[in-house]
Amino acid sequence: QGAGQQQQRPPAVALTDMQAGRLLLRAGKLRDARALLERARPDGEAERIERSFLLGRIALRLGRPRRAAERFEAALALRPGLTRVRLELARALHLAGRDDEARRQLRLARADGLPPPVADAVEGFLRRIDARRRWSASVSAAALPDVKRANREEVLIGGVPFRLDEDARSSSGVGARVQAGISFSPVVASDVRGVLALSAAAKVYERAAWNDVSVSGDLGLARLFDRGSASAGLRLDRRWSGGGRHRGAGPFARTRLALSGSARLELEASASWRAHDTGRDRDGWRVAAVPRLVLAPDARSRIELEPLVEAGAARARHRRSVLVGLGATVTRAFDGGAAVSLASSFQLRRHAGRDPLFGIGRRDETFRLDLRLSHRALRRAGFTPYVGWALERNRSNIPIHEYRYGGAAAGFSRVF
Repeated sequence: QGAGQQQQRPPAVALTDMQAGRLLLRAGKLRDARALLERARPDGEAERIERSFLLGRIALRLGRPRRAAERFEAALALRPGLTRVRLELARALHLAGRDDEARRQLRLARADGLPPPVADAVEGFLRRIDARRRWSASVSAAALPDVKRANREEVLIGGVPFRLDEDARSSSGVGARVQAGISFSPVVASDVRGVLALSAAAKVYERAAWNDVSVSGDLGLARLFDRGSASAGLRLDRRWSGGGRHRGAGPFARTRLALSGSARLELEASASWRAHDTGRDRDGWRVAAVPRLVLAPDARSRIELEPLVEAGAARARHRRSVLVGLGATVTRAFDGGAAVSLASSFQLRRHAGRDPLFGIGRRDETFRLDLRLSHRALRRAGFTPYVGWALERNRSNIPIHEYRYGGAAAGFSRVF
């Protein structure tokens, strides 16, 4: 350097924790990058999403898939349409052994119209998950404030008016609902799995007549295909509802087929011999077929259409019936973590013989509407809280069977 010339130094550059964390991650300094990103204070939603995504990638590379899944879920709760994050979440869930949830995330990602190479990779991933799938479990619980009202205060029997008592005309109560299920799929052959499943549901109230408890179990075999599966077996069930109890046993068959990246068709058919502890005139076979079409226009939306056909035989002619129905459910996830599900259904049931008391064949029309709100950002330890509301109305040509029902629910659910 010449006389009088001063040494030039590059200006100092101040990096935020987010910027430094990105650079350290690119350099492979995983733990240093994690430390900086964990203490970073993101500027806005975009940086919060990026921070969760980067921490998820670091957790995966450090061999902590469960922690990685939590980070990716936090990013998706803020913006559900991020397909790359969803694919990373599916990989983390698979490595954590949560294959049912990984499969669900892959199906949602597939609905976003993936490029052909990525779509092929996702299909292969799904086949590998099905090949190693062994067990799954779910649980949910909720509090239930309910109100049930008859549509009228008196009915005519043989031309004589009879006034309904207060309990029949209007009743309410707060109860609890618990649902749980577990399934195990042992390997029988290369593409054949066993089907072992047990589920239980209980609604319990202070008013014992409102109680409803059921238990069912499946035993059978399933065959895996490239785009779906088919299974069949024997189902046993037991139910205690109000003052009635019955048990059932019979065969079932179901199939699942991926029609495209955004559509899936499911079909279940079953037959069950139902024997009642009291009222043996209701004993008989019940046969049902339930097709279901599941559409996923994008990763945020899900639409289910479910027709239903059921025929019930009984010793007494007036107990025999045929039911047809249609149900539809629309679910939508929003930025920030909120999700809304709206379900509606309509069922028409006709009985074969004349009611011995009223002298006419019973005909019921039942409409039901369910609304459910959840928020994934509030998830803790894998449990997602939710609140819901339901409305049901039954119209009948026999007045004592008419009612209106309204109920709310607040609880949590989790799939393992």
